[in-house]
Amino acid sequence: MSTDAAPSTKSDFRVHEIALAVICAVGLQGGALLLLRAANLDRPAMAPEIDKGPSVPVKVVPVLDLDAAPALKLGGKRDPAKLPDRWLKPRAKRRVEEKAFVSTKAEKTEEAIPPKEIEVAEAKTPVPPPEAEVAKVVETPIEEPAKVEPPPNVDEKGHEDGVKGGTEMDPLKARAVDIYREKVRSWFSRRFRVSGSGLSPEEITKFRVAATVTLSGGRSVASFAIVSSGQAAFDAAARAALESAKGEELPPPPENYPDIVQSQISLTFTCTPERCD
Repeated sequence: MSTDAAPSTKSDFRVHEIALAVICAVGLQGGALLLLRAANLDRPAMAPEIDKGPSVPVKVVPVLDLDAAPALKLGGKRDPAKLPDRWLKPRAKRRVEEKAFVSTKAEKTEEAIPPKEIEVAEAKTPVPPPEAEVAKVVETPIEEPAKVEPPPNVDEKGHEDGVKGGTEMDPLKARAVDIYREKVRSWFSRRFRVSGSGLSPEEITKFRVAATVTLSGGRSVASFAIVSSGQAAFDAAARAALESAKGEELPPPPENYPDIVQSQISLTFTCTPERCD
């Protein structure tokens, strides 16, 4: 017959360690008590005393508003030092009110007629003149501006590239026309150069050569005509630029607006000191 031995429990602390912890705890408690006794809490604080001055007795006396609430019995006298024995309700004051209805006791005598509150002007009293500014506004008629319509033989103002009787109101198309015109002018301007004119930089910017270019089917340059600027070198340079463009096609228009290419184009050739001598 075998017996199982019971497992022995082993503490994590030794005996002398536990004893040392108990001694430390007791020492802390004793030290705290000693500090409290040494503090002498019963001793008054060292705060400066405030001088309260001489004491004056105050007598409380009730104050009554006897005029607002006449709390006196009949035949009594007012004594501010005593309270009244009862309170008398003040009498209501009568108010004078105007009556808007007709009295049933009206008489036909002149004395029974109430006095007039509003003065009525007599028939001979002149009417006071109105304010000058108000009278001017009232008496002066306001004329409506007449609508001015253009004569039947005068064209209404429209886009410079439009046609007579046109109804196009697309702002994007007008913007596309302006951009394309500037592109065509730059295409011709690259061919224009004045050399050997003998003019100063200030004078060379004053001359202008106007030209009209006619296009054939499509965008090809067919012919041109120029208006003389009065300076031979300028006229020759403009004629040479247009001759070099003859037979060539202009830059293509925008894809969304292929119909903006016109049969005639107006140009103006000018010079800058950087482009011309």
